[in-house]
Amino acid sequence: MFDNPLLKFRLVNYLLSVFILFAVLLLARNIVSISFSKKDVRPPVSKDNALINTNKNDLMQYSTILEKNPFGRPMKLNPIEVKQEAEKSVGALSNLILIGTVTGPESVSFAIFEDKSQPNVQEIFGYGQRVFNFGVLTKITMTSVDIVQDSQTFTLTFPSEEAVTETNTRSASPPPEVPQTSFAKKVGEQDYILDSRRVQKSLENPEQIMTDARLLPNFVDGKQAGFKVSEVIPDGLYGSLGIKNGDVLLRINGLEISNPEVAIQAMSALKGMNRVSLDLVRNGKNMSMNYQIR
Repeated sequence: MFDNPLLKFRLVNYLLSVFILFAVLLLARNIVSISFSKKDVRPPVSKDNALINTNKNDLMQYSTILEKNPFGRPMKLNPIEVKQEAEKSVGALSNLILIGTVTGPESVSFAIFEDKSQPNVQEIFGYGQRVFNFGVLTKITMTSVDIVQDSQTFTLTFPSEEAVTETNTRSASPPPEVPQTSFAKKVGEQDYILDSRRVQKSLENPEQIMTDARLLPNFVDGKQAGFKVSEVIPDGLYGSLGIKNGDVLLRINGLEISNPEVAIQAMSALKGMNRVSLDLVRNGKNMSMNYQIR
């Protein structure tokens, strides 16, 4: 039967084929088992989650083992204490100065403050905002504001001022008065008296502040220094206040006019103040315009 060489060769081929087929089946089985085993592997738990779920009391159970350390020097396990950041210190209200207020609906009401501990720093705050580190602003009136500090409400008013000296209008050549249509009356070279009712009426429409004159940023040595006024309407808001074309508005009641929003808010503040001081540059010279609102 096996004398024929060809028959022997075929038999060997059959045996090799069987072994190869068996090896392929084993390999396929291993591949399938590996692929299924990967699907059952759970993702590793992050360290943060592990720390959150770890109870500090469980760690203290190992303190006895460390104190009786059989592998070396005795050790002691202390509980981990999380240090909480100290709350931000609350400033003394004696360092807070009320500069001005604008009253109306909460969305358009705000107050201007100065912090004595930060010289020349003035900021505008609205309802519900934290005034520097002194407390939360909860009420705004024409003459005062309420600030809540440590669950207590404090009322802050304008700082007392010296009596205003009446301007002598008996000069030989009194300055001409502005037309009756204006809400401002000129009583001195740089002094005006404003009709509070007309001021209120003129500022009810914020667009008037934008259209009665044109304000453009003024730059000195590459830095902004106030706003330059142009296209002033004579009987408009700016013209009635004695502001002329070419004037550079710097500060209102000491508040730096650094951007258009502050400029508009500062002009709107006229209806919430009894006295306003406007610092400006005219023809290269610094000067101040003073207004009393009655």
